[in-house]
Amino acid sequence: MVPRMAAGEVTPDGLIAIGQIAKRYQLYSKVTGGQRIDLFGARLEQLPAIWRELADAGFETGHAYGKSLRTVKSCVGSTWCRYGVQDSTGLAVRLEHRYKGLRAPHKIKMAVSGCTRECAEAQGKDIGVIATDKGWNLYVCGNGGMKPRHADLFASDLDEATLIRSIDRLLMFYIRTADRLQRTSTWMDNLEGGVAYLRQVVLEDSLGIGEELEQEMARIVDSYQCEWQTTLNDPQRLALFRSFVNSDQPDEAVQRRDLRGQPQPLLTETLPEGELPSRPWQAVCDLDAIPAQAGIGARLGERQLALFRFGERVYALDNREPGSAANVLSRGLLGDVGGEPVVISPLYKQRIRLRDGWPCDGSEQAVRAWPVKVENGKVWVGNQQLLARAEAS
Repeated sequence: MVPRMAAGEVTPDGLIAIGQIAKRYQLYSKVTGGQRIDLFGARLEQLPAIWRELADAGFETGHAYGKSLRTVKSCVGSTWCRYGVQDSTGLAVRLEHRYKGLRAPHKIKMAVSGCTRECAEAQGKDIGVIATDKGWNLYVCGNGGMKPRHADLFASDLDEATLIRSIDRLLMFYIRTADRLQRTSTWMDNLEGGVAYLRQVVLEDSLGIGEELEQEMARIVDSYQCEWQTTLNDPQRLALFRSFVNSDQPDEAVQRRDLRGQPQPLLTETLPEGELPSRPWQAVCDLDAIPAQAGIGARLGERQLALFRFGERVYALDNREPGSAANVLSRGLLGDVGGEPVVISPLYKQRIRLRDGWPCDGSEQAVRAWPVKVENGKVWVGNQQLLARAEAS
């Protein structure tokens, strides 16, 4: 869990609340490179209670895993630093609250530095801002990671209103024209005309769409919602936060150990598999308890399963993701490959066939599949696994 801390600012009461919550739920806590605090180790069924306490303390979701704005990193700027020439923290807070929740082709990172010493590393971000004596320099399309790219200087000595208008236009143009899962750095490298063309579109409005882009951004800003607050107010969504649809027993594979004075989850790979029920078929849950086009965890006797509802059919696989010690397959995304229903595993993005548990990439790490039938709105699962690799079916 990553609560938002705009520009890294957090009040003493906020820090105390996070510490109390981490201690109460035995969470491992760490300050991140994005200037906020990560909380690790919660079980699925604990998330609503934890987020309710975080929301009561004034925190919102930090969108740490979404294709959206992550953080706006900042130095302390002119408020606390003798070298600062502008209030970098204040601008970073404004930018983060403006663009939080913005959905994009890929993640977006920003930073604001209060002087050219560049403590916030703005020239390695998708949107970077560096203070000058006259205003703000805007840098665009930088990136760290496996293929670092230095950001391009886009405009110099902008006043704050012009800066924000330029960022509005640039981000909306990126969202309109980039491919899915394309970072701004790759987008810029593939953009015909490069940064010169982008300056014409954004600063000179060469396409005549500047006002339209600004209006689109304004609608997004005005429609912002914290998804966790929305979820906490929706009983149907809250019902999905269960490790198992037919059991309140926690995942026995998750143990904890002490790591430098903090609790760390320890996934145990050597636990014996749970016993299967003696009867050939077990009623597991109502069909409506499985979300459409999604999965949910369940128990067959003591065995952990992942139930998936794809169209009119229900499938059952072991819940442990291949190659890991985590019982998380039920949280994967459903799709199809050439008409074949598959689940995309949440950790390693493996595409696994729902009908027999075999991976689409041809590897031999299959997942056991179990027979399923639906009678009178009730889902039943058989205790004899399906035969391996049903190629002919």
